Amino acid sequence: MAARRMRGARRITPFPGDAQRAYVETSVWGMTLNNQPRALREPTVQFLRQCASGVFAPYISTVVLGEIALAPLSAATRMVREINRLVPIVLEPSAQSEKLAEAYLRAGVIPAKKQDDARHVAIATVAGLEIVISWNHRHLANDRKRTLFHAVNRLAGYDQPLSIHTPFEVMQ
Repeated sequence: MAARRMRGARRITPFPGDAQRAYVETSVWGMTLNNQPRALREPTVQFLRQCASGVFAPYISTVVLGEIALAPLSAATRMVREINRLVPIVLEPSAQSEKLAEAYLRAGVIPAKKQDDARHVAIATVAGLEIVISWNHRHLANDRKRTLFHAVNRLAGYDQPLSIHTPFEVMQ
């Protein structure tokens, strides 16, 4: 990865074209709230700083915005403020992503009650993103689920690798 060092800077930052394209799932935005555990909030803030500095190019979807809209007003306002600071690219679900999300549900990768979790991964996959960032260990960010998502993706014709990690796992 090409990198540049700015005078007086302590961190090496990538050239803008080298930013890793990352889908930032709803749980990450929720972890920016002051009532969240410091051990999770701090890596989240660090990850979002890396997005702002160009290490990651942030993406979200209208699914993320819909989930945030269901939060209490003060929490939703805070999360939207964080989103607005980064100005991520907002993706819309497509027929292909909805079909892939259904494939995850049929394969039992995600429980039927957690359809939006399947939609997050499907939208990121169809968009060709490299990574999904999530604090959702139960349904997304764990080795077993990564393997299952990859298997369904391959069966559906999506061969590009998609990593799913927590902000802590990708901190640089």
